[in-house]
Amino acid sequence: MGTAKRTKRQSLMKEVTPEIMSNSLAANQLSFKGDKKTAKQDPSSRAPSKKEQKRALLYGSQRKSKHQRELLAKRVEKNLPILNKSIKAGLKIKTGKKGKKFIEDNDTLILQRIAKTIGDKQDEVIESKLEKDRRLEEIRELKRLEIERKEKEKEEKLENAKLDIKAKASNARSARRKSKREQFKKEKQEELLKLTEDTEAPKKKVKKSVAFAGFD
Repeated sequence: MGTAKRTKRQSLMKEVTPEIMSNSLAANQLSFKGDKKTAKQDPSSRAPSKKEQKRALLYGSQRKSKHQRELLAKRVEKNLPILNKSIKAGLKIKTGKKGKKFIEDNDTLILQRIAKTIGDKQDEVIESKLEKDRRLEEIRELKRLEIERKEKEKEEKLENAKLDIKAKASNARSARRKSKREQFKKEKQEELLKLTEDTEAPKKKVKKSVAFAGFD
């Protein structure tokens, strides 16, 4: 016995396709539809990438129309200054490498720590678990000493700043007291001069006049 042929199931939904889509001649006569081969994608129409989105958050949208680009080119040609745009608070953009931190030649703590951490990787020394634990403990101890030294330097800096402020305040107080003493001396001298002028000035003789009754 032969197997029965499977009949293809027909879809009950009726599909309606527009004539423009099915007829190529009608599609070519559309005014708004350009040639697919010659048409180029507008860069402003495509979706922005993650890099462009981050830049847009920081500095605003970098996409400009053709007219804006022409104006910008003219401004650059004239060497006109372009004002910096404000950066939103909380957003930081990573640019370039971080600055190198130089250490002093006589700084034994940092030199020892660097030698302990890097030396074994470069020399490819095979060490046991106990030796590795011991080396890591030494590195931790060196780091702890570094932190203590930094805290001590901060405290010394703070104490020096306090002493400077106290010295400035005491100098200002002494200057104010000195100026007050000088002012008091000047006032005393002026008072003495006035007293001496009053005593040395000759007293004018007052003429006595006698009036008799009935002889007016």
